[in-house]
Amino acid sequence: MVRQVEDEIGVINMAIGAAQAGVRAMCATSGGGFALMSEGLGMSAMIETPVVVIDVQRAGPSTGVPTKTEQGDLWQMLGAGHGDYPRVIVAPTDILDCFKIIPEIHNLADRFQCPGIVLTDLLLSEGTSSVDPADLDFNVEIDRGEMITSSTNGANGYKRYLFTESGVSPRAIPGVPGHSHTAATDDHMEDGVLISDEFTNPVKRRHMMEKRQRKTVGIEAAVKPPVLTGPADADVTLIGWGSTDGVIQEAREILAEEGITANQLQIRWIVPLHGDAIVELLKGSRHTILIENNYSGQFARYLRSETSFVPNGHFLKYDGEPFMPHHIVDAVKEQLAGGVTMSVPMHEITV
Repeated sequence: MVRQVEDEIGVINMAIGAAQAGVRAMCATSGGGFALMSEGLGMSAMIETPVVVIDVQRAGPSTGVPTKTEQGDLWQMLGAGHGDYPRVIVAPTDILDCFKIIPEIHNLADRFQCPGIVLTDLLLSEGTSSVDPADLDFNVEIDRGEMITSSTNGANGYKRYLFTESGVSPRAIPGVPGHSHTAATDDHMEDGVLISDEFTNPVKRRHMMEKRQRKTVGIEAAVKPPVLTGPADADVTLIGWGSTDGVIQEAREILAEEGITANQLQIRWIVPLHGDAIVELLKGSRHTILIENNYSGQFARYLRSETSFVPNGHFLKYDGEPFMPHHIVDAVKEQLAGGVTMSVPMHEITV
C-alpha cells in the first residue's frame, strides 16, 4: 500500500506506527524533508521498531537546487536524531542496486530492530538504465528476525526489551495474547516500564543503552566489506561512494587507454563502514584520490574520523551536475603530476 501523507513528520510517524503493527514499512524524501524525520528516527531506535527511510540527495542547503544532484547529505544521515543508537546506512551504486538493496535493508532493519537509511541521490532517482531482466531477482529471502506473531505457552510476563547477548529482543506484534508491553520513547527497563522519572537510575540506563548498542556487532557481521576492483598494482586508486560507481569505472577504461592503470574502491555500506578492511585494502596503493559530489569532501572527513586514513588527493564537484568521465580523467592526470584537492574548473560549469 502507498499513502500520500501531509508532511514528513506525519510520514515517518505513520510508517513507524505501521511497522509497530507488524508490517514492513518505508518512506522516502529528500534532504529537507529528512530533517523533519530526524526525531522519528530516534523513536524508531528507542522503541526498537524497524523502519526504512530513503533520502534522495539534491543540491542544498534548504531548497537549494531541487532538480539537481549532489552527495551533500552524508553527515546529516550520520547525525540524524540525538543520542547514540544503532542504524544501518547504505548508498546504492546504480539503479539496479537501488532495486536490490530494498529487501536487503528491510531484512537488516527487521533483524536488528533499528532504522535503515538508503542514501541515494537525484542522479539515480530520476535516472534511467537498461538492465538484464535476469538480474532482477524476485526470489528474495525475507527475514523478519525474532518476531512473535502468535501466542506461546507461559508468555505472561513478556519482556519486550529483554537483555540479550546480541542486543536483539524478541519482538511481539501488539495484540498477541500474553505479550502486552509498553513501547515508549522514554528509556525503559526490560518490561517497558519507564526509568526516566526515577530519582536516580544510572545502572538501569547504562544497561539498556549497552543492550541496544550491542546490535552494532551483529550488524557489522551481517554486511560484507567493500572490495577493490581492477589491477592490484595500479598507478592510482579511485575511491568513491554511492552513485559515482559507473562514471569512475568508465574513467578507468579511458585512463587505461592512455597508459595509466587505475583500480577502484567503491563504498556501498556507510554504516557499518568496515574501516579496518578499507585501510587494509588501501595500504598498498601508490596514490589515492577520493571522488565525491559535494563541496567539503564529506566522505573523506568521515573516513578520516573513523580510520585516520587521508587520501593523497580529492576531486570534488558541487555544481548540481554529476561527474563526467573526462572530469575524472583530467583530475587524475593533474593530481598524479603533483596537484592535490581540486574541483571542476569553472568553464565546465553550466551557468
